[in-house]
Formats: sequence, C-alpha cells, structure tokens
Amino acid sequence: MSVYYAGFIPTEGVYAVLFPDFPGCNSQGDSLEEAFAMATEALAVHLECMTDDGDAIPKPSTKQEALRKLQERAVVLEMGDLPEGSELHPVQAPQLDAQVKKIAVSFSQYKLDMIDRKAKAAGLTRSGFLAAAASAFESRQQV
Repeated sequence: MSVYYAGFIPTEGVYAVLFPDFPGCNSQGDSLEEAFAMATEALAVHLECMTDDGDAIPKPSTKQEALRKLQERAVVLEMGDLPEGSELHPVQAPQLDAQVKKIAVSFSQYKLDMIDRKAKAAGLTRSGFLAAAASAFESRQQV
C-alpha cells in the first residue's frame, strides 16, 4: 500500500489539508484528528476518481519532496510561508483494484429496460451507467 504525505495547516480556526502530490485534493477539519480523518477520506475519493478516469497515479513523494511541494503550493495559494503549527503527516492510500470483473445480476424486465434507457440517454453502456450510479450514490452517502 502507498503512503502519501498531507500538509495540515492551521488557518482560521480549522486545519486545512493539502496533498502535495495531488494539487486538486484538499480537505479540512475542526481539529487535527478530524482533519486527519477527512484527509484519509479525501485521498480515497480522489484516487478512486483518478482510477475511474484512467489517470495515472503518481508515485508518493519523499517527506522532503512533499515538504518542498507543500511550501510551493502555499506560495501559489497566497498563504506565504507555512504558518507556525503546520505539520506534514503520512496518509495511507486505499488499495484500489481496477481490474474489470464480469458478474451476473438479476433485474425485472421493467428495471432492465429503464436502466438501458437511462444509460443510452447518458451515452453510457449498461455497465458504465451502473458503475456511475454506484459512485454517485456513494458520494451522496458520504455527505
């Protein structure tokens, strides 16, 4: 399993979380403990989306590389130097098996027809539509 570093930055009463290896992956928490839990979830969701999109997952940076990238990002985000109390912690990445598996499922003919109509309207295959529906449902459940 891979480990990626996350920067935990105290700002305006919360901890902002930035992943140096994933510029679009951010989170926050009211405490360091909450921020760490949110960072773990944000990393998992970000990696799942990258996998679904077929994007290459970067190799984890070393701690020194991650700190350099985090400092560069702080400048880009107009934070200046990292505020006192900023910390860099490793976050465990989930194991994502993107291997396609063939399965059998059962639906009434009515439901199957509805799935096929909605998939066609979305420009997706039946499998693609069901996968997208599962991802949308999971995202909605995490809110």
